[in-house]
Order: sequence, then C-alpha cells, then structure tokens
Amino acid sequence: MKKWLSLLLTAALLLSTVTGAMAWTFGPAELPQTSEPTEAPAEEPEEEPAEEPKPAAMAYIMYADSAWAAQYWGSDAEGVTATNASVTGEGDYTVGLEFANTARGLAFAALGLKDGENLFPGYYLRINAIRVNGEAVAFNKGYTSSDDKIETRMNIYNEWVSEVPADARSFDGDLEGVSPIIVDKAAFENVKSVEVDFSVLKHGVDSAYIMYADSAWAAQYWGTPAEGVTATEAEITGFGDYTVGLEFATEAQGLAFAALGLKKGEITYPGAYLKINAIRVNGEDVAFSKGYTSSDNGIETRMNVYNEWVSELPKDARSFDGDLEGASWIIVDKEAFASVKTVEIDFSLIPVTDTAYIMFADSAWTAQYWGSPAEGVTATDVTVDGPGTYTVSLSFATPANGIAFTAVGVKKGEVNFPGYFIDVKSVKVNGEELTLGKGYTSSDDKIETRENLYNEWVSEVPADARRADGDLEGAAAIIVDKEAFAEVSTMEVTFDYIYGVAAAQDADAPMTEDDAKALMAEGFKAYIGVQGKDTYVFRNAWNDSYGLNDTENPFFYRLTGWDESNNAVDYGGTFVDADITADGEYTVSLTTGDMGFGSTAAFNLLFVSTNIPSKLVADGFLTISDVKTKIGDARTQEYTDVDVSGDYVRLVVVDTYNRSSEPFGYTVPGPDTTISITFTVSGMGE
Repeated sequence: MKKWLSLLLTAALLLSTVTGAMAWTFGPAELPQTSEPTEAPAEEPEEEPAEEPKPAAMAYIMYADSAWAAQYWGSDAEGVTATNASVTGEGDYTVGLEFANTARGLAFAALGLKDGENLFPGYYLRINAIRVNGEAVAFNKGYTSSDDKIETRMNIYNEWVSEVPADARSFDGDLEGVSPIIVDKAAFENVKSVEVDFSVLKHGVDSAYIMYADSAWAAQYWGTPAEGVTATEAEITGFGDYTVGLEFATEAQGLAFAALGLKKGEITYPGAYLKINAIRVNGEDVAFSKGYTSSDNGIETRMNVYNEWVSELPKDARSFDGDLEGASWIIVDKEAFASVKTVEIDFSLIPVTDTAYIMFADSAWTAQYWGSPAEGVTATDVTVDGPGTYTVSLSFATPANGIAFTAVGVKKGEVNFPGYFIDVKSVKVNGEELTLGKGYTSSDDKIETRENLYNEWVSEVPADARRADGDLEGAAAIIVDKEAFAEVSTMEVTFDYIYGVAAAQDADAPMTEDDAKALMAEGFKAYIGVQGKDTYVFRNAWNDSYGLNDTENPFFYRLTGWDESNNAVDYGGTFVDADITADGEYTVSLTTGDMGFGSTAAFNLLFVSTNIPSKLVADGFLTISDVKTKIGDARTQEYTDVDVSGDYVRLVVVDTYNRSSEPFGYTVPGPDTTISITFTVSGMGE
C-alpha cells in the first residue's frame, strides 16, 4: 500500500511542476548612453517605459489527507479553496487551504515554491506559524531543499524521507535536528482549514559577538553564557551595520586575545567581509589599524583584533577593499585594554561582489569584448552579489559578422564564489531567442568562472566541469548555432547564478607514486611539542606561531611560559628532534629545565609535529606505527594516534582541545626530567 501511495505522490508532484525560467536582473542595469539632441524636441517627451515586473514564484501548500481524498498540488482541486502567494523576493507570506469537506488525518504536507530554484536559487524558506482550523500548531525545525532542482520546498509531514537530503539548507546555517516531519499528525485529525506563515530569505540569519580573553584568561567570552560577563550580541539578518559588546562584572585586566566573530558566517554569508568601524573601551574610542576577514574552521567568520598566535596572513584572508597590504592579526595596542569594564565594536557586514559579462569575438576578431572598454562596443555588465538571475548584454556600433568565440564569465568567480554554477537560461541575438544546448560551468585559470556558449577550441568536457544538477551527460562547449550570429547588432544573455560548494579537488586527488617518491627522497623532520594545562608552558608545532620559522618570536628551542603581564618567560629545557631518512624507529624528546612546567598538574597537549605531508599517509605510501611514550621514570605507554587532518602528519598523545579523554594516566615531570616519544616509520625504504 505504501509503495502505491509513494508512486501516487510522485506523480502528483511531477504534475505540479512548472517548467521554464523567467529572466530577472537583480539591481538596475546601466543603459547604453545616447547622444543628446542639439535642440529640445517640440513634441512631448515620450513616457518612460514601464518597469518590467519582477518574476513571481507561486507559493502554496502541498497536501494529502490520510485517505488521499482531500488533496492539493498547486492547481485547481475539487472541494479545495487555495490561498496561494505570489513570491517576488524576500519577505513574509501566508498560504492556506480550506476544505469543503473536512480533511481527515494527514499523509503528506509541504510548503512549496514553484520554480523557486530557478527564480530564487539558494534562498531559504522559514516557517513562522502553522494553524489548523485557526489554532496554532506546534512545529519543529525543517529544512529547505528541492526534489527536482526546480521547485523549492520545506517538508511539513513527509514519511517517505528517511534522511536529510544532500541539498538541504537552513536559514541559520545549522541542520542539526532538522526533520522532514515537523508536526504531530494528531493535530490534523479533522481539518477544515490549514494556514502557513513563512518567510523567504535571500541570506541566512546569524549572530555576531566579541571573542575575548584577558591576560590571565580569567575574563573570557566565546559566544555562550559566561559568569560575570554580559554580552550584547547582534542578530545578523542581512548586510549592514551592527554593534556588539561585552560588560564585565569585575574589570578585565589586560588582553590575551580578542576577535570579532560571526558564528556561522562562512555558511550563512559565504565570502562576505567584516569591516570594523569603531572600537570602544570603557566608552572611549581606541585606535585600530587594518584587519582582515578569515575563518579558522570553514564555519565561523572572524576578524582578529588581538591574536599573538598568528604569525602570517592565512590563505583565506580577504579584505572588503580587495587589498591585504598592511592587514594584521593585531590591530590594537593592548595597553588600551589595561583595565576593561566594557568593550564595544561597531562593524559592517559587506557582501562579496563580482562582475559578470559576455566574452565575445566575431569571426574576424575585429569586434571583441573581454570585460573592459572596447571601441565600438557598448557593454551592459552586471554586479553579481550572490545567487540570483542576471542579464548581461552587448551592443555593436557596427554589426559584428560571424562568431569565433563567446561565453558568459564572472571575473573572479572561483575566488569570490567558489563552487557556484552558471546556468544560461536565455540567449538573444538581435532580439531573437536562440535554441540552447546543454552547457557546463568551468574555469580556465581557477580565477574566472565561465559557461561557454560557442568555443571551438574545446574538444572534450574539462575535468573541472560542473552543473547544478550534477549531470554532465551531453554537456558541450558549443550550445548555440553559429548561423544565428551572421550579423550581430545586439546580444543578450540571461543566466542563473546558483549557490554551490567548491569541491576540494586538489585535496581529494590521489597522490601519484612518483610524487610520493620525490617527497620521501628529501627526508623529513619530527619535533616534540607540549603545552601545560594551567601555566600554558609550551613548545608549539614547527609550522605554528612561535614555531620553527617564526623569526619574530624565537621561542622554538626552549620551553616558554608567560608572566602576569603576558611577557614571555624562558623555562629552559632541551630538545632532541629526529631526521627521518629511511624506514626505522625514531625518538624525539624533551628534558625540562630547572623550572619544569611550573605549577601545572596536567597537559593540554603532548604531541609530535612533522613536516611529512598528510597525503603520504592518507594515501597509503607511508605508515607510522608503534608510538610509545615515556614520561620520567614512569613505565612506557603504548598509544598510537596518527592525525592527518591538517597539511602535515601529527602524532597525538594528549590533545584536550580535540580529544575527549587522555589515553593513559601520567604525572607532569618536574625539573630535569625527560619525556620521550618513539615511533616507527615504514614505506620510505632503506
């Protein structure tokens, strides 16, 4: 019976699909300039043409009662009066159904947005209220998705979904706890009417806050309630200006770390920029220099205000003005934070933007356009600020003859919008619509994103080709008939820019045997690393701040701690590192100095950092095994944890930041005591 119902549901949903896409340009497109008349015309000036209405997607409730007797799928149904909504953009809407005969029970219900994936690609649905017979019904958290890449939906009650689909998205960037069933069907026993209030959101909703730790790490705030701290977070509902702040019950003394954070910004506002406008301590403005926007984990967006643990700009650093010159991870003088009752930051969340345009060359390569001014060509490029439908065009003073090449390009799309898809929906030449073949999105230089319209130089689909529907079968670099370009006065292209996630192609590509041999021939280094729990006496990883290459902080060859004023203190100690040149057993060690690790009774970290590329181990060319740790006179402990999550292999013994428990009991050594870690390497050969 359930199989039959599933087939019936599928058929009903397919019948409800509206095909075809409508052209929509976000923002006013600049019109080609015309010369002014030498004299004012005698007749009345012509009226301005009416603004083309925005396309609308019909929102409605998909519904089937338990007997599949009362149903609605977006078109007229006997005994059902539907209140649908015309969605033209972001905003709040209401949809409803009224049944002539009471609907009994519930088999299926969803909020649907016809053609939503085409007209509003990447947008979010958020249900605000559900009412049955005028009474509010409790509901849980749902998600936005699409079954066919055309219609957008949010399931309300769908027993046929067993897991959250791959394309699921949530307005708050969090899919934890979402479900295809968000109501108790017992509330739908006898339904005369049902209504859903909902919002359509182009951007996500998020929270911004100040990350903070004073010099003693006594006053701290990390986005969750903290004793003695009153936080003013900002609800982020779109691009614009915001203020965040902290107030301390007991004044915070000094500064160890501070940053502005957007909790899930890389998901809710991917690629966006943070720009600090003002910093105030105890109500007084504090001078600051230029920072940068980045993320440590690919989820939270941040701008460091004071971070001594960074030694160089990270790879993902970005600036709202496109210029990272002079940007730093320390933008304030910590002396201004000597005694802090309150701290506030005014900032702007700025969208990432790019430029889309038509690349063009006629058959003689005399009429050309490549995104910068060209004689005899009037171009209407468009600013791209995220998912949406855009239109670009060209107008030629002298008609272009024939076609050698044409494509739609987004100038820095691979950088600003990695993973996004271009889906060309319409091409017009001299106002006439052309028949289109099946194209694909790709990049020649890993910077500019394009979809070829006519490119004879491509003989096969490139390795980086992608489509939003995942189907490259039949996709080609020529999707228009060159005969239509015999004489071109105007050309117009409308395309959807669709949110996507960049594939980690380099990280996923398997390492070749030749590459592995070349790396291993150079040999490797291994270094013992440590951090005390209370005193933070440390030796960092070789490639971290205060590491081997951090010339401004030459602490790598000694144990280092901090005094009450956050000044470095030399704790002495000696290290024995290892040169890994062939298969065999290797040992690294640390012998403490007269100060030991101070008063700490445990480790936060005890590990071995290496310059062995993680892919060598992950791809099976190299094996590290039999890790043994000896602390002072205690017995040798065997515990192997080979971490390949970063760029380089790390052997983990203790890591309270990322491991839930310690592998064995130990006593932190005092003065003049040795810690050694021994391990076996195989795969390098003799």
